[in-house]
Amino acid sequence: MRVACFFVPTSLLAVALAAPGIAHAAPVWVGDFETGDLSQWSYLLNSDVDGMTYSQADTQIVTQGTYAGRIELHNDAVWGNGLKRVELQHAPAPGRTAEGQTTYFAWSFYLPEALPAEPGQQIGYWESNGSYQQMMAFDVAGERITFSTRRPENVVQWEQDGAATPGQWHRIAMGIAWSTNVDLGRVDVWFDGEQVVTAAAAQTLADGNDHFTQVGLLRGQIEFADVPVIYIDDAVEGDSLEDVHPELEPGGGTSSGGSDGGGSGDVTGSEGGGADSSGGGPGPTTIGTTDPDATTASPTTSGVDTATGGGSGSSSGLPADDDDAGGCGCRGATPTGAAWGWAGLAALLVARRRRAT
Repeated sequence: MRVACFFVPTSLLAVALAAPGIAHAAPVWVGDFETGDLSQWSYLLNSDVDGMTYSQADTQIVTQGTYAGRIELHNDAVWGNGLKRVELQHAPAPGRTAEGQTTYFAWSFYLPEALPAEPGQQIGYWESNGSYQQMMAFDVAGERITFSTRRPENVVQWEQDGAATPGQWHRIAMGIAWSTNVDLGRVDVWFDGEQVVTAAAAQTLADGNDHFTQVGLLRGQIEFADVPVIYIDDAVEGDSLEDVHPELEPGGGTSSGGSDGGGSGDVTGSEGGGADSSGGGPGPTTIGTTDPDATTASPTTSGVDTATGGGSGSSSGLPADDDDAGGCGCRGATPTGAAWGWAGLAALLVARRRRAT
């Protein structure tokens, strides 16, 4: 009986992995906008400014389901410290980013037009709650995308020209082993299903605070006249790579409503709320915010220290390396251990099966 109990689950696993069309595991959290609004996200940054809607659920361009998140950045989307930003925040449940924990996170993005090389912008990063130190970030300048970690020093872990191409969906997936110890912190990164950062060591936790992620568009304390647009879809948090499926879902890269119409408008089916620290427009609306002071004295800063306004990414108007002032970046590294290895192997087998079918 003991022998049978040991081998039956293993056999079932093998059968499951061999089955064609197998669905990926259930994620811990989903931000796919299929509620028709932005309510799945923890916090909205400059969603509405002076009565204008800068982020909303939209049906024009999607990679799965009916809705995606549409974000546009205007020069008047000013945060309390002068940064220009429109972003969506996801804060994992308390303790999920604690010392020794591992988080998988992925999201897909679509650019109707190529983002400018000057000024550049950040499209996603992880940051500490309370102390607001950015630990890792993705920067885009033109079609060049860069992934950097910030502690113990700013390190570019991966960069590639011609990757952030407009007119098609791209997917970023991450596996983060959380630690304040650089010898234990690890990050893996996949881009469009290909692993581009493997087992890069870094301090992934700034301190004992929970950490959160923000996606969208962020620039520094600069003036600009353009209005860049990004779509976000199929964001997921999970306990394994399989949970967050690093490859685009079948059918990804299609649009349901043709080309992007540009401009801003009313939110269809949206709650219409948002965080607005600029003082204009309707009062700020928080959705389960992890930063109770974000709209007052201590705004969340995209990977920067609120006291100094420091950060990273010179092309976006942020200092390239400012660790002491709340640097912003994360180093790619693969968490070690048998659990990570078996999860990765299972995900690889599933991915191969998907490609074969």
